Amino acid sequence: MKDLIRTSTDEVATGVKLVSETGEALKAIKGFIIAVNQHMNAIATSARELSAGLSEVNMAVNQMDQVTQQNAAMVEETIAASATLATESTRLRQLIGRFELGGLNPRRIEAAKPQMRSAPGSQQFAVSSIRSSNSDRSESATVTVLADHREEF
Repeated sequence: MKDLIRTSTDEVATGVKLVSETGEALKAIKGFIIAVNQHMNAIATSARELSAGLSEVNMAVNQMDQVTQQNAAMVEETIAASATLATESTRLRQLIGRFELGGLNPRRIEAAKPQMRSAPGSQQFAVSSIRSSNSDRSESATVTVLADHREEF
């Protein structure tokens, strides 16, 4: 019976030792779980910060897209306005070409007007006391308006 008690005592001692080692292993596992949990919290925090940063970048890209679209619309408007201005300039040049100014610095007038001469049925108006830009004397000028092509300006 002594052997049986001794064997039982040895086995109980071995069991206590194994339970103690199991407790230590569980403590180590608990430490690892805590460390993993801390790492997961850090990853979650970083992911939230990254998400906020990406949202800001997305907003900035959307704003840039809107500004780019507005710029493109303004460029189209500018092109259309330029084309209209060119057309109106040609029309104005044609309208101005209907006037003949006699007696006023012919070189300047000839350079600015197209080659049109008075036609039958044109009306002439006398304009007097027009000051020349290079002298103080008055000149008399004749302005001829072609009656065939009167339009509103």
